[in-house]
Amino acid sequence: MTDQELLKAIEGLLDQKLVPIYQRLDGIDQRLDGIDQRLDRVEEELCEVKEGLSEVRTGVNTLLEWADEVGGTIAFPIPKMNL
Repeated sequence: MTDQELLKAIEGLLDQKLVPIYQRLDGIDQRLDGIDQRLDRVEEELCEVKEGLSEVRTGVNTLLEWADEVGGTIAFPIPKMNL
């Protein structure tokens, strides 16, 4: 065998040995893609939760302001909230 033939034979053996590694790496890439998609959904949902929290906070503050205004006009005072 010539040097070129030996090199080709070695190259073929290495390629065969690397096939399972490439397959596992492909599987890892697919799993990472799935994780990225799930993380994107979680981030979107977190943004929605933050928006909802802002609305709730605004509503609570409005109610507290109202309670402060009407607290003196009714028979029993509404206790002041320290937030």
